[in-house]
Amino acid sequence: MHRDLSECITVVIPAKNEEKGLEFTLKELSELGFNDVIVVDGHSTDNTVNVARKYGALVIEQPGDGKADAVYYGLRLVKKPYVLIIDGDGTYDPSYIRPMVTKAINDDLDEVLGARTWGRENIPLINRFGNRILTSLFNVMFGTTLSDVLTGMYLLRTSMAKAIIPSTRGFSVEVDIASQVASMGKIGEVPVKYRKRIGDPKLRWTHGISIGIDIIKLMVRFNPLLILALLASLLVVPGIVLTVYVASQLIVNHVNHFIWGIIAFQLDTTGLLGILISLTTLMIKRMEYRLIRLFTKRETECTPV
Repeated sequence: MHRDLSECITVVIPAKNEEKGLEFTLKELSELGFNDVIVVDGHSTDNTVNVARKYGALVIEQPGDGKADAVYYGLRLVKKPYVLIIDGDGTYDPSYIRPMVTKAINDDLDEVLGARTWGRENIPLINRFGNRILTSLFNVMFGTTLSDVLTGMYLLRTSMAKAIIPSTRGFSVEVDIASQVASMGKIGEVPVKYRKRIGDPKLRWTHGISIGIDIIKLMVRFNPLLILALLASLLVVPGIVLTVYVASQLIVNHVNHFIWGIIAFQLDTTGLLGILISLTTLMIKRMEYRLIRLFTKRETECTPV
């Protein structure tokens, strides 16, 4: 049984041209006693690899491209009970790792997100707005109450991490992992501080659109009936508009648009039926996830000091 939590964790850092931020991050990790570090290099052209080796990290060059490929490739090499994924740009404080693994052990969680609660001014406004929308979509789908599903710092139970089947690419990796964990196990979060990035940012507003599309794809994958029901529920919008038009014509001008009234009625009833089916499928799916979490018991070799 481990007494020091640092012995339970392997830290995986996906990095590409992050020599300055990576050195800052690796130095902090070393000072905190986290020495089992894997840096997955995304074909850097600067001094990233040398910086990683300077601090004793295991450097692995990813075979493909993109952040998702780097993360999944790094997860294959982890042997300890827990793995901590963290961006190598200095934005995340490694001092929150111990609270995260302690929460994972005490609450029997398969993933703990480092929710960016403090320092949100260091996140571009458009990114904050997109994160709120995408996290809300995620919460609706999986019945969670998370506040930052797109964080670049998160802890995973290794056995769960190795069971995840990659289904997205690029910056959608966090949502992909969280969605699979939420459907198979338990997920929570710990508030962390987000710091100013060291180096040029890689995440663009266009990546937010890609992540949103990937969330919709994940929704189709995990609950296709919900998507069909949501599409049907949209019919209530033209139905209400047409109903108001028909009613106003009848009341004000005494003109009876009988055919349009039938069409409006059909649109309204179909849309309302879609809403009811959407709510029902969400409730069924959430019950399914709760039952899976209830009857899935896992053991860990780690115990918080």
